[in-house]
Amino acid sequence: MQSGRHATHLTPPFPATIKFLRLCYAQVQYAYSTYILIQSTQKKLFSTTVFIFFRIFVGKIRLPSIMKRYILFLLLCCFQLVALPYKLVIDAGHGGRDPGAQNRAGKEKNINLAVALAFGKLVERNCPDVKVIYTRKTDVFVPLDERANIANRAKADLFISIHTNSTAKRIGPQGTETYTLGMHRASDNLDVAKRENSVITLENGFEQKYEGFDPNSSESYIIFELMQDHNMESSVKLAGLIQKQFRTTAKRIDKGVHQAGFLVLRATSMPSVLVELGYLNNPNDAAFLTTTSGVNALAKSIYNAFVAYYKK
Repeated sequence: MQSGRHATHLTPPFPATIKFLRLCYAQVQYAYSTYILIQSTQKKLFSTTVFIFFRIFVGKIRLPSIMKRYILFLLLCCFQLVALPYKLVIDAGHGGRDPGAQNRAGKEKNINLAVALAFGKLVERNCPDVKVIYTRKTDVFVPLDERANIANRAKADLFISIHTNSTAKRIGPQGTETYTLGMHRASDNLDVAKRENSVITLENGFEQKYEGFDPNSSESYIIFELMQDHNMESSVKLAGLIQKQFRTTAKRIDKGVHQAGFLVLRATSMPSVLVELGYLNNPNDAAFLTTTSGVNALAKSIYNAFVAYYKK
């Protein structure tokens, strides 16, 4: 007759495996119920990981050591994901020797920077799991390609470029617009892209750096017809959320989401949008853009849109 120790070896492993799988399923169910109660995405993952760790390694759940090692490996992978912050790049357009649009009401570069810093402060204050990266925080000139390089080097998750619009007319239209990369479908969109891209002429050797791209030539923009941005869906989604917030939070006129050939968006490798806060040559927009309350309302609008986009 075999001893009890030998009899244990003859016990089929199948029932134990079934028990283990049922146990895992129960733990996942319980962990997920805790997971959905926490607002931040990374906090959800963190809380779930910690919960499972303590239930298995500190609690009374008994598992074979090889299973525990396998689960520990998976949990460490989760911790690695938690350790990677969501990276948001905020780009205040123009700056330094490039004032952007300007008139007696003010300079675009200053408005862009004020809104960018106010927006960034809201994110830093309320979203601890998001790392904010600025292309500029002072009145300095940053080349267009370097703005995109900052985002690409950081392996950013999102790029938001902030600008203020203007037209050649004495009094311009009123309202906000948000652009994604693409081919312009109207001459007005092309005019906006030309004005924003013309900043490259302030850079030494821009013809070589941008491979012969002429910001003032309509023919140069044909290349955007051939570009298929794989981030387009996410970019359009964010652009729509921003316009909705401009309309509801800042009470601005919504001029919609558009596509145009912006060099700063072409060079980024993540979802990207370019925001036009209003028209500096429109008296109503200019009065709003140059006040602290206006700057804060616009920053709050972009922040609300970002939170809605980030948490979905």
